[in-house]
Amino acid sequence: MRSLFPGQQQNERIVMVVRKHWFYLFEEIIVWLVFVVALFGIDKYTPIYLPSLYTPTLIPYMALFKNIYTLFLMLGLFMLWEMYYLNIQIITDERVVDISQDGIFSHTVSELSMENIEDVTGENKGFLGTIFNFGNVYVQTAAHLDRFTFKMVPDPEDLEKQLLDLYQKFVHNKEPEDREQILMQK
Repeated sequence: MRSLFPGQQQNERIVMVVRKHWFYLFEEIIVWLVFVVALFGIDKYTPIYLPSLYTPTLIPYMALFKNIYTLFLMLGLFMLWEMYYLNIQIITDERVVDISQDGIFSHTVSELSMENIEDVTGENKGFLGTIFNFGNVYVQTAAHLDRFTFKMVPDPEDLEKQLLDLYQKFVHNKEPEDREQILMQK
């Protein structure tokens, strides 16, 4: 069997892949668009208010500045998409894997076994979170990490319910003595 994510076990089945809500990407693109509008503002208003920048000796430098600015805009858009696309939580029938892309060349992978789940809480906060149905899901653990946090995920109450259902299935599929051990740890 081919591994679909780092560290996938042989018989592990992926139940769902969770990314941040599309509204998170929308907010980031709105900020990016402010910088795009600034570029058009430079083109429109600098010849009027700063005509000294358009003398024959400075025109090549202004063109170079606008080209570099445009390259940074494209790089910024690429990085927005990369951070959105590569920050994922993978929920399998045995564990939860959180892959956080911290930068272009840096990422962190955290894992949580289903048997370590103690409590799951989903929350919608604010007007936009309620309208667009996104929020946070907190997974309380028995491990060294106090909480696993899924930020700005779509439909947090449904995700909470599915995680609890997976936990119940995981516990009931264990051997009776293993099941008692898991429940006694709680």
